[in-house]
Amino acid sequence: MKNKLAIVTLAILLIGCATTPQSTMTISPEVRKMSYADERLFRDLLTQIGGIGFAEHVMFPHVKSREVVKIDAIVPYDNRKTGVERWTIKHDDQEICSYLVRFIPDGQGGTTFSVKKDSGTKQ
Repeated sequence: MKNKLAIVTLAILLIGCATTPQSTMTISPEVRKMSYADERLFRDLLTQIGGIGFAEHVMFPHVKSREVVKIDAIVPYDNRKTGVERWTIKHDDQEICSYLVRFIPDGQGGTTFSVKKDSGTKQ
């Protein structure tokens, strides 16, 4: 009986870890246009593990609303060299947090990305 309980508990934990958070962020069309990411890459940044949506849910789990208020292209991405953008997100209409997003070409037409909290922003 203890083994069954342990297996069920482990399965629940693994299922919880394997799912990616759904994006609850709002983004105006004007702000969306500020990013050099194509539609698929942009969606992946919002929904995939390691993206902005994932980082937001991990770092700010109790925030109810998130809005991307600005995207600054520090180094525009062109699918040949690494690009960098700063995404600024407003939480619950008050606190602001920024992330640095790196777009890294894989040399075969694809792109990987990394997201890191911009130093100097609150947590």
